[in-house]
Amino acid sequence: MSENWSLYADWNPWHGCTKISPGCKFCYVYRQDEMYGAEVASNLVRKTAQFNLPLKRKRDKSWKIESGKMVFTCFTSDFLLKDADEWRAECWQMMRMRSDLLFFFFTKRIDRFMECIPEDWGDGYDNVFVGCTVENQEMATYRLPIFKSLPIKHKIIIVAPMLTSIDLLPYLDASIEEVAVSGESGVNARPCYYDWILSVREQCVLRGVPFRFHQTGAYFVKDGKMYRIPRRYQLSQAHKANIDYLIDQFYVPQKPKFEWKEEDYHD
Repeated sequence: MSENWSLYADWNPWHGCTKISPGCKFCYVYRQDEMYGAEVASNLVRKTAQFNLPLKRKRDKSWKIESGKMVFTCFTSDFLLKDADEWRAECWQMMRMRSDLLFFFFTKRIDRFMECIPEDWGDGYDNVFVGCTVENQEMATYRLPIFKSLPIKHKIIIVAPMLTSIDLLPYLDASIEEVAVSGESGVNARPCYYDWILSVREQCVLRGVPFRFHQTGAYFVKDGKMYRIPRRYQLSQAHKANIDYLIDQFYVPQKPKFEWKEEDYHD
């Protein structure tokens, strides 16, 4: 997930997840576990040897994860998974202790957020970014109003895997720092349509919200033609589309070029 830039690091304190919505059907965690012959079932959640990675040091006493990095957190599970409730408090504590890092996790369980936060959360930690994942209009309509209401300082909408066209306009304003869109990977992937991608981009441009086309997915439909895109090209082909908006060369959201105002918003 780090895309080979030194700006990023990965931290998976636990592994495994349970499926809860249509986007989970062909979960990449399950596919990878099968590919590598995991001895434990993918729906059985367990702590990993990386659990305390943010606090680990090298022989010279420097941090293994260097200051200033964006840490992709719990990408082989869901950070708000109920099965991990007993471990999460330690992770929040590590995030507090490593205020020199930026932690980013995304979740399909945003409705559990308030019961999962630490006592000192307040209006959010400065160094924690939260992505709410939606895959179709039904999930967007359910999850995003909850997401919008929550005390989180850095909010990102993750449309992945994109299974239908989606109207995000009711949820896009200055509180959303980025919208990232991806198709579905894997041999059984459901197709993603370029028209859906462009529609979300248009919505983001209208609201001045940074937009990123992260990956095409395995089956990509453009101009009425279905393309089978090998996994190794799904990121690069999305990047070559050159449709990102307010995203710099390292995929970091930029400030909108204009200030969003209440009178600009129309249902």
